[in-house]
Amino acid sequence: MLISLNWLRDFVDVPHSVDPKELALQFTITTAEVEGIEHLTPNWQGLVAGRIESLAPMPGEAKLQNVTVLTDRAHETLTTAPGLKVGDVVAFAPPGATVGGHVIGTKDPQGRAAEGMIVAGQAVGLMQIGANALFCPPGTAPGSPIDPAPFDDWIIEIDNKSITHRPDCWGHYGIAREVAAMLSLPLRPYDVTPGMQLACGLPAIAIEIDDAEKCPRYTGLLMKGLRAQPSPLWMQVRLAHCGMRPIDLIVDLTNYVMLELGQPMHAFDGEKVTNIQVATARAGDTFKTLDGVTRKLPDGTLMIQCGRRNVAIAGVMGGAESEVSATTQTVLLESANFDAATIRRAATAMGHRTEASARFEKSLDPANTVLGIARFHKLAEAQLPGLTLASSLSDCYPRPRKIPVITLDCDYASKLIGQTVTPQRVTEILTKLAFNCGQDGSKVHVTPPSWRATKDISIEADVIEEVARFVGYNNIEPKLPTMTARYFEPSPDLALEHRTLDYLCVGGEFSEVFNYIWYEDHWCRRIGFDAGECITLRNPAAEGCARLRKTLLPGLLAMADRNRHHFARFSLCEIGTVFFPGRQEVETSQQRNLGLMAAEAGRKADGIVWDRLRTALDGWARQVLDTSVEFQAVSGTAPWEDTDRTAAICIRGEVIGRVSVAPLACRLKMDERLKAWAFATAELNLSAAAAKLERPAKLPPVPRFPQVELDFSVLADAKSRWESVRTKLGAFRHVLLRRVSYVESYEGGAIPAGKRSLTLRAQIGHAERTLTDDEIQSFTSDFKAHLSASGLTLRA
Repeated sequence: MLISLNWLRDFVDVPHSVDPKELALQFTITTAEVEGIEHLTPNWQGLVAGRIESLAPMPGEAKLQNVTVLTDRAHETLTTAPGLKVGDVVAFAPPGATVGGHVIGTKDPQGRAAEGMIVAGQAVGLMQIGANALFCPPGTAPGSPIDPAPFDDWIIEIDNKSITHRPDCWGHYGIAREVAAMLSLPLRPYDVTPGMQLACGLPAIAIEIDDAEKCPRYTGLLMKGLRAQPSPLWMQVRLAHCGMRPIDLIVDLTNYVMLELGQPMHAFDGEKVTNIQVATARAGDTFKTLDGVTRKLPDGTLMIQCGRRNVAIAGVMGGAESEVSATTQTVLLESANFDAATIRRAATAMGHRTEASARFEKSLDPANTVLGIARFHKLAEAQLPGLTLASSLSDCYPRPRKIPVITLDCDYASKLIGQTVTPQRVTEILTKLAFNCGQDGSKVHVTPPSWRATKDISIEADVIEEVARFVGYNNIEPKLPTMTARYFEPSPDLALEHRTLDYLCVGGEFSEVFNYIWYEDHWCRRIGFDAGECITLRNPAAEGCARLRKTLLPGLLAMADRNRHHFARFSLCEIGTVFFPGRQEVETSQQRNLGLMAAEAGRKADGIVWDRLRTALDGWARQVLDTSVEFQAVSGTAPWEDTDRTAAICIRGEVIGRVSVAPLACRLKMDERLKAWAFATAELNLSAAAAKLERPAKLPPVPRFPQVELDFSVLADAKSRWESVRTKLGAFRHVLLRRVSYVESYEGGAIPAGKRSLTLRAQIGHAERTLTDDEIQSFTSDFKAHLSASGLTLRA
């Protein structure tokens, strides 16, 4: 969206000392992303208003005309500008003026007499006007200078995606409101005709809304004295700078208010549209829009009707039969509020999105319907002194909206923002944004303004975001949150997958690929694969993609078909989940598989790809599983398995997968040019392979309280083995015992013949506290008793 800085200054006094680029940067940080900023300056000097006195075709030229233009005197010149007529007042460059760096003389480029030049819009930087003349409003005195001030402007481009949730920012006044809050400057009130003046006591227009959910509010006003004439030049310049083509005063005013307030409006011919019904189209209905295109209306499209006859597609475009023309004397101005989803569905289904629909899709403020008409009347009254009302302001608002109060906890907001924000600071920020605030201790009760309450500000987090952006994201100290770390047991399955990818992809020549978890039916039919019964998605991502896969290999074959256009040799691997129907438990209804593919161009490459895959599998088993792999001949059954060249993959006596070479028939079904290629495929059940891994013993937690170590020396039979002694010790149970370990053994000396001295160490402790002397003594007595009963005599 394009925003004019001159236009913003109508509502907020942005100091000229403020660098527009810095303003754009601050707006990006605070409100929405600015994609670009451009300074537009007048590329002309000396333009004046000129009235066309006569027109005559140039002999031998299809578009060229002889024109007499009156400024302070008459000028004879030539022009190709379309749509001119006697009495029009246009921008004119007399001899001596400059346009685009060229001095205007008395001859055209071909040397023909042409005193001065009627200026085209594109020649003075108004590309939306194109080759058309720049028309001045009636009453402009011939010879009066054209003011260059509106042409000197800064245009700020705001990214539309960043204001999708901000319908108030789809107009200059909403942007000005943000700029005023950013710079702590006052915002001027929106200058509109007072409501009492529009409620003039004349009969109202009959308005009927069939569905208040789809059309919450509809406002209309009938006016006389509006006529098709050029808009003031400053308005045309602003519209063109913001991407809209000036047409005439009535259309330009509706577009101007739309770009200013964000509220689309439409002008009907008041003689053709005398009452309003808002209803939905029937399936199969057609409608001819303003652009002359007859459109088929999707079922449920919201329509504006007169006497139950369609006159406009609500929120999208008006109809050709009711449009305002040069002969229109009475205009019915409509300003409505529509359900965002209804307008978006209709515009998308018709493939016809407009400036109006783009705004209605954002959930506009219902209060803007009256405000837009009041602004239109204020601007029109200044240009048309003869403007009169033909009806009172007609407003149908069956279910007025209630704006809820939101409670903001400042302690919670401070924690979320990462910086202390007091209730006073919150109130100060939100008040600048026109929120109503009431303090209650550390809480602030907030009522958002109507223009922020349409699917924008509705919960506490939304209000906290408002506070945070005006505190300034760049003013918040980056700090990692304090959190308690939890220990999770390493997953053997996940560890196996990581080690598998490290071996095959980091250390080997395989490239990891990813496929969707469903079959593509058209591909399965192409390779001749019948998947049988599968788990089926109720809401698939696309047609023919509803069945969850039971094998990875169809997807790998599709990957190989795509990659063979770019490589003559490649190896692919994929680790993914496969699904099995009819199994109730999650653990058995799905498993993790490893799919491998070795491919190489060449008519006799079958043996090469077989050896590559077999070598990879053997190395994987040794390096990752610390075992060997065995292959057992089986008969191939799948389309990608050769009948005589298929083997089962066995690990420690259990079959966990299959490996094969793709037969010629399968390759030809994929593409007849693949007869000169060789594919070897393998698929393994990684979940079954993970079960073959040895589980590491879990270490006990580090004791929180001191442990006590007690040494005991016993005499045992010299011929007895340590295993028998350990078995006797293992039979001892005590709540304080943590472990019993061997320290040393000794024979000879004072040790009796046939005996051996063993020193044992018992480690005792309590998980909740430090041991007492009584507990230690109690354990010692119990342990000594067990030693004696086990035939282990304590040494003195």
